Amino acid sequence: MAYTLTDPFRSLRFVLRLTGVTMTLGGAALVFAPIARLVEWQLIGNGPSWPIRLAGTLLITLGLTYLLTAGERRIGAPGMVACTLGNTLVAAVLFLAYFRQELTQLSWLGLILYVVVFVISLIGAVTPLRYLRAEYGDD
Repeated sequence: MAYTLTDPFRSLRFVLRLTGVTMTLGGAALVFAPIARLVEWQLIGNGPSWPIRLAGTLLITLGLTYLLTAGERRIGAPGMVACTLGNTLVAAVLFLAYFRQELTQLSWLGLILYVVVFVISLIGAVTPLRYLRAEYGDD
C-alpha cells in the first residue's frame, strides 16, 4: 500500500520495518544455524539446543508481527505498545548481558552486531511512545 508524504506514522513505519527485519533475521540465524555454529558463538554449551531454537522462533514471530503492523493503514495503540514492550525487553536482556560480562568472548564483529541490535532495539522501544498521545488516537 502506498503512503503519502503526509502520513503521520511514516517514521513509526520505518522503525517497525527496521526492527522487524532485525528480529526476523536474528531469529532465523538462531533457528537455522548448525549446532556447531551455536557452540562457536557460545550460545549453547553442553546442554540442549531447544531453548535457543525456541527463542529464535519467537524472534521470528515478533519480527513478522512488526512487519505486518507497519503495513496497516492506521497503527493502533496495541501495535505501538507491543513494539515498545518487545523492543524494551530485548534491549533489557542485552543490557543485562553486558553488565554480567557475558560478552567478553565476542569478536569485534560480534561486538559490532551486539551494539547495532541494541541501538535498534532502543530506537524501537522509544519511537512509538510519541504516537501514543491522544491526538493520534482521534483519527
